[in-house]
Amino acid sequence: MTLQRLTTLLPGALVVLGLVLTGCGATPAAVATIPQIVIKATDYAFDAPASVNAGLISVKLENHGQEPHQAQLARLQDGKTMADLQAAFAQGEQAAIALLEFAGGPSVLGPGKSQEVVLNLREGNYVLLCFIAGADGVSHLAKGMVKPLQVMAAGQGGAQAPKADLSIALKDFGFEMPAQVKAGRQTWEIKNQGPQLHEMVIIKLAPGKTMNDVGAFLQSPAGPPPFEFAGGMQALTVGKSAWLMLDLQPGNYVALCNVPDPATGKAHAELGMLMPFTVK
Repeated sequence: MTLQRLTTLLPGALVVLGLVLTGCGATPAAVATIPQIVIKATDYAFDAPASVNAGLISVKLENHGQEPHQAQLARLQDGKTMADLQAAFAQGEQAAIALLEFAGGPSVLGPGKSQEVVLNLREGNYVLLCFIAGADGVSHLAKGMVKPLQVMAAGQGGAQAPKADLSIALKDFGFEMPAQVKAGRQTWEIKNQGPQLHEMVIIKLAPGKTMNDVGAFLQSPAGPPPFEFAGGMQALTVGKSAWLMLDLQPGNYVALCNVPDPATGKAHAELGMLMPFTVK
């Protein structure tokens, strides 16, 4: 979840196939594929299914808008309604966060971009949210970029979790990950080891730009930003894991978390939760 603290300034398809041996000399059986939904983001709405089945699900976000967008999936606490959530947002973000269990989702993407994640959803009533704020300072969800999603009881299932090329831990306040990763297609398993809510937003620095340029832009935004959004994983409640599908091009990147700290109100990135890394 990229919340409004910094998002005002920071305005394929997976198929898991395999064979399971059911016994010596037995005929191999195909592993069930992970079902996929496509979420189309526009300015300012989500075009997405009304319901999905519980369990592993591939979520692909396509940004058809003219502004950056994200797709945070969050489960409402049992007994809570969309009206309760709307009332909580009127009180402030922390009040709304208290009503939700965060299940991840594709993070911030620029216009024309797409990204896929695999989530493990349990049954319940969910919402799709875009917390990004535009140049006018108004969040996209306040402009209508929120949509209910019902997660139904699981069917037969049988799909296996993606095989991860890299495992990354989110902690208070940092990322446990290599300083250098390989270029190309890969799958990252993202784990929130908390104890707070965390996300992983990825930006790619423009050629010749540095962290100092990013910092200067954040202090006084003017002209084009010295980076582009490269997706990432939306917020995960403590203890949850999800899988991020990437196709990384060589260059310099930064991972950061914009979730606000309840004690200080500061974004986690302001408390040190940002990490440069190189892709070669």
